[in-house]
Amino acid sequence: MKLEDFFKGFYIQTRLIDVDNRKIVVKCYSSSSSFKWYLISPAFRGFPYTSNPLERMNREINFFTYNWGDELKVPKVIDFDEETICMYREFIDGEEISDLEQFEELGRAINLIHKRNFALGDTKLENFLYNKKVYVIDAEQAIQTSNTSYFSWDLLVLAFSMSYKFLKDPQLFYLNYIKILEGYSPNKEIVKELLNFNNLPLLSLIPFTHYNYFKKAVEKFL
Repeated sequence: MKLEDFFKGFYIQTRLIDVDNRKIVVKCYSSSSSFKWYLISPAFRGFPYTSNPLERMNREINFFTYNWGDELKVPKVIDFDEETICMYREFIDGEEISDLEQFEELGRAINLIHKRNFALGDTKLENFLYNKKVYVIDAEQAIQTSNTSYFSWDLLVLAFSMSYKFLKDPQLFYLNYIKILEGYSPNKEIVKELLNFNNLPLLSLIPFTHYNYFKKAVEKFL
């Protein structure tokens, strides 16, 4: 399986429906192919992921219904069904994170999430949208924690995801990722964790040229 295929599970387990001219996302967590992307490689053992459908739904509902106020944008949960293990949520009409300002805002959003003692675990770029502000649209692996190694893991998985998003343009990967770090403003403990030997299995999956740019970006904050 290609590494890019890790990022397709979200679309397999969701569908869009119309209810009274209102678009609603239905996400069912028991899809056999919706939760295995992180189990394919031992590189993804740095976070307490769960494959249990009900636990994944509960994690996502817990994150989406947390009192974020106006600080962080998430879809509104409309309903959920524990028998079918499906959640019904607001549809967010947004665009992919694409320009430097949006990447910087994404960094600020992740920093806020961590300050509220959450870690997402699955921070692939497709899990965020932009519509005047950054939205988190997938949080099925999110946990409540104050563990800085999980915070750095979020930033590392995001870098991994972006390295394949910008596979043909390593320099653009660098420019966008450094904007994320500028928005996030990591302390030295988190920066050191990013380059920690324990993360080597995942770091080794980042293409070589992109890894050099990743290291260059991270070292600016040491």
